Amino acid sequence: MLTGISLLIGTCAVFGPWFARAVEQTVMTETLAGHKLDAAWQIESAAPPLRHGDTSQASQPEALDKLLPADLVPLFTPPVHGLQNDVSWRIKPDDDPSAARLAWRDGYCDQLVVVQGRCPQAANEVIASVVDQATWDFRLGTKLAARPTDTANGGAPLTVVGFYTPKDPRGDYWFANYPTGHSKRPGAKDPGSADFLLTDRSTFDAGVWTARPTADTRPIPGVARINDLPRLQDATRTVNGNAIELGIAAQNTSALASLVDQIQSDRKQATTIIPLVMVQVALFAVVVLALALSAVVDQRRPEIAIARLRGSSARRTRRALAVELGLPVLVGTLAGGLVGFGLLLIVRATWLRYGAPLELPWTVPVALAVAVLLALVVMALQVRTVVRQPISGLLRRVVPRGRGRVIGVADLGVIVFAVAGLIAALTGDGRGPLPILTPALLGLALGLTFAHLLLPTAGLISRRAARQGRLGLALGALQVSRRPAVTRIVAAVAVAAALVSFAGQAASVAAHNRESRAGYETGAEAVLRMNALYLGEFTQTIDKLDPDRHWMTPVVMSRPASPDALKTMMIEPESFRRIAYRGDQLTDAQGWETLKAPAGHPPIEFKSSHLTVTASTGQLKQLVAETANGEVIAAGAPKSVILRANVVSLRNGARYLVSFPPMPLEPGKPFTLRAAVDCLGGCQLLRLGIGREPLDQAGVQGNLTISKFASDDRPSIPLGSPDDWKPLRELESDQGSVVAQSGGALTLALKSLGNDQFLQHASVPPVVPALVTPEFHWTDGSTTSPAIDGTPMTLSRIDHLRGPVNRYPDRTAVVDLETTRRLAGSVDEGGTDYELWLNADGVAHLNTIIDQLGKAGYAAELADRRADRIASYGRSASALALQLTPVVGIAGWALALVVLLLTVVTSWRSRAQDYASLRITGVPAGTTGRAARWEQTGPVTLAVLLGSICGVVGAQVALPLIPLFADRGGPIPLELAINWPVAVALWLSGTAVLATATLLLGTGVNRRSGYARIREELT
Repeated sequence: MLTGISLLIGTCAVFGPWFARAVEQTVMTETLAGHKLDAAWQIESAAPPLRHGDTSQASQPEALDKLLPADLVPLFTPPVHGLQNDVSWRIKPDDDPSAARLAWRDGYCDQLVVVQGRCPQAANEVIASVVDQATWDFRLGTKLAARPTDTANGGAPLTVVGFYTPKDPRGDYWFANYPTGHSKRPGAKDPGSADFLLTDRSTFDAGVWTARPTADTRPIPGVARINDLPRLQDATRTVNGNAIELGIAAQNTSALASLVDQIQSDRKQATTIIPLVMVQVALFAVVVLALALSAVVDQRRPEIAIARLRGSSARRTRRALAVELGLPVLVGTLAGGLVGFGLLLIVRATWLRYGAPLELPWTVPVALAVAVLLALVVMALQVRTVVRQPISGLLRRVVPRGRGRVIGVADLGVIVFAVAGLIAALTGDGRGPLPILTPALLGLALGLTFAHLLLPTAGLISRRAARQGRLGLALGALQVSRRPAVTRIVAAVAVAAALVSFAGQAASVAAHNRESRAGYETGAEAVLRMNALYLGEFTQTIDKLDPDRHWMTPVVMSRPASPDALKTMMIEPESFRRIAYRGDQLTDAQGWETLKAPAGHPPIEFKSSHLTVTASTGQLKQLVAETANGEVIAAGAPKSVILRANVVSLRNGARYLVSFPPMPLEPGKPFTLRAAVDCLGGCQLLRLGIGREPLDQAGVQGNLTISKFASDDRPSIPLGSPDDWKPLRELESDQGSVVAQSGGALTLALKSLGNDQFLQHASVPPVVPALVTPEFHWTDGSTTSPAIDGTPMTLSRIDHLRGPVNRYPDRTAVVDLETTRRLAGSVDEGGTDYELWLNADGVAHLNTIIDQLGKAGYAAELADRRADRIASYGRSASALALQLTPVVGIAGWALALVVLLLTVVTSWRSRAQDYASLRITGVPAGTTGRAARWEQTGPVTLAVLLGSICGVVGAQVALPLIPLFADRGGPIPLELAINWPVAVALWLSGTAVLATATLLLGTGVNRRSGYARIREELT
């Protein structure tokens, strides 16, 4: 048994640092393998000047190899050299020129499927893509007159000798510099373009091209080791400066330095979690070893007494016993090193997927040496404590105790240490190992304290139960009160329960946070990205595909030019709440209601090619315009005003400005004005306003009454009440105003100083309500975000944001998609993304959705999937490290069972003799059976409960300090609440296992309490 416990100590000591190192290396290997393009060195040199016949080394890509330090060459893949030149070409002299890239790469022909013809073998031969063959009707032998695009000179005729398709269009070989697969003829606005024209290297030897040499390479996952990270980072940061020193006009495009920072951050997770988790198990094993040694030495007390009576000195006896017990402890601890290595091999093949090489870090032998030393010190202390007892005490079956309830010095020292460590963890800055050790420290301190309080309490219960006639309980409690070994059981079980409870909390809470963060970062179960151009067509297509939004919710993102400004996230509130991940938690009921587009003011719609308005002015007053300094701007009498309107096309979602002819300022005289509009497909009236002619900037104030507003399909269009029209916000101090009043169809109270003034229909609020992420500095009345056309949209913040904004958690304003659709505008293609967020049912029908969108003319691609992010987080250093938590739980309960077995093995004979003596006096066997079961089941059950509570409380202290992720996730919070189902399940299962064990052991002791035990004692 001593060898087995020592084996566990050695295994934990060795496996912890070994596994931490393996996890670090695995994370590095998988990061480099999963971010090949970011890790790559893509070195490109400037194009040399045209020099006919120049084949000097300076213009060759091999010259770039010297930028990679010699000591790093074995860590990188062989460089793929290349030469490339952007060219313009034409087949006939009168054809419009088209663009293409003329390129050569090492071994490119092996990466192609030659559909027709062959690969180039001589200068100025090219192989073209099959898409070019279809677009341009290329044939074998077609001649292309080509020249570099960056110079007016040079170039040569190119001959098409074959047609290709890439074997792997996005393969690692291309380093993202792959053939595009696109080809188009010149149009009215865009020049034509062809796919890559691949050629033989000899094409560039003639010196008539301005080819740019390139060299692409990347670190080899599994070959590059953790110790190489600083050199990789330093070389990446200095390569461009080294190129200047070497006289090479080249630039390296690589994110390897940032990737190294990410790997280093991931390493901290492994180096924090793994050693501390294993240290807790190892320390618990040391405690169990001390208990086992105490029990073994306690059994040897009569032998020690006899040896002392025969004249052996205490020192000699101690030395002999230390050698006898130290040998199995030493052998077991050293053998634990081999077991730890074997466990590492298993873990490396299963959890780590062979992602780490076999190596011996220096921390492993140091940890093993510390474990050996600690185990031997514990053994020596236990031997010394017993050997120094007086001979009279050694001859007693039960160690005599003083009349007072005095805690042993060792136990008191452990309690003080645990309490001090706990206080340091709770009051410190969160650094160091003590906070992570909180569950074990708390379990140990409270377990020992509870155990020592249990002894007098058990005596009190025994006396009270005896007075009440409950003999079984009285005998069981009496046995507890007279056996200090109970303290070992209670303390060990409490620590084991604390470790198991903490392990369960750590594993479940970490898994929950990985799933939660993946959900917020993805936005929903999956996200499709589309190539839509018109918002109206986009929403119409979605309405046909999923009218009831069972599968999806549309999301449109409009991005500003500045990365520090707000971006706009346009959603459908109803479907977003159901489809998005925790979409219903984005805001409360009041927030959702405020976010929605106004429902009580239906838009004014019409279909027409003209609009007609009848209007008149009342008495007008001329205004004097002044500058900011108070200087009067000279201007003549006002002559006219211009009625304007903004209409939104229902055909393409564009917003148009309609200007009616100038209306003379003749008070009381009605004028009928007519303007052309492109609204045969339907339009909505968005705004009405007034403007002025360029040379008529005199100030004017008064009323303008619209008595009739009509279109070709509607002879009279009701404009509603004045409450249906709201003025747009004034951008400057006093630039005029317009307000709706009663009278006629609509009366405009205007104050014009020359600029345009508009009223907006109430179907679209002039200030759009939005949920704004909290980190953005908000200014009332002036904060804007881009509308669908990129123009600023004034926002009104809804102070009811209740959680992170899905997928775009910072610098984001969430608005209603219907509001922005009514506001409309020509889509800013460069700054607008169209996405479809899918729920689980939508993911199940993913292919159907993509096919239907393809039939509607949309190229949809899967941009993100929550399951993929969860899997990615599952391979993080934190997740790999926390896979040890089940091992901790198993080891904890195993050690607790060892303590129970150890206690029974070392005390069953004396307990059986006690019960046998009671049965001789007439106590029934059933009563002694209940006493035997009560003796351990009660304390163990209470210890499991106490330890489980300690584990849950300790988890609340330790979990915030465990790095669950490499980064803090910005506004996505960690959810560290107690997982009560797991806590209760572990408590119940632990209680069931250990209580069952104690019941079985107690029953076994009672069965052996026959008369033979009395004869055995007498003999």
